[in-house]
Amino acid sequence: MDTSHDPRILLAEKCSRNLKNLLMNTKGISKNIAPLINDVERKILEIKYSYAEIVELKDYFEYLKSKMVEIVNLLGGENWNKKLRKYVDEEKISYIKFCLNIIYNLAQRLKLKEEVAYAVDIRIGKIESVIKHPNAEKLKMCNVNVGKMLTVITNLEDVKVGDKLAVALLPPAKLRGIVSEGMFLSSQKKDGNIGGLPELSSEEINAARKEVMKYLR
Repeated sequence: MDTSHDPRILLAEKCSRNLKNLLMNTKGISKNIAPLINDVERKILEIKYSYAEIVELKDYFEYLKSKMVEIVNLLGGENWNKKLRKYVDEEKISYIKFCLNIIYNLAQRLKLKEEVAYAVDIRIGKIESVIKHPNAEKLKMCNVNVGKMLTVITNLEDVKVGDKLAVALLPPAKLRGIVSEGMFLSSQKKDGNIGGLPELSSEEINAARKEVMKYLR
């Protein structure tokens, strides 16, 4: 397996660097996080240059997952995001979540076919609420359950409460002042369990691939 060029591993590598820069330059963060982040960064580099098959890397992935749990605990445990709000804004909190999830779920994505789109988590999301974006006439704000709640801002016209759609969990971005944590890959309804992996059309794969490549550049 060419681990050195796999986009799923490259994205995890980028997230480890960005997570390190963000956490180590934020007030209110335990100094004990620094060695953990350094260890994670080194471990991902070992994976990148291992050229090993997935089954041979099991211990590496378990190590990364355990370190993500330790980092969350040092950030403040289950409600760490609420505790950090006095130091960082919502976009940075969402970005920390994104990076933690990317690294934690790396093994799961590597079990899928080798595809740039699967460098990020793609889930079946159920729309729980839809409201008009306060600062953009053509945008909607959706609260979406993908196994956890997140905000997706979309320009799709026909989304409604109860729809289950394919959601790519992307690096968070502010759209007209509000943070979006993902993107609907289309308005095509999906069967399956909330949080599960949806069957994707070629158009949906291409949409996710395009967003991943923007981030990897």
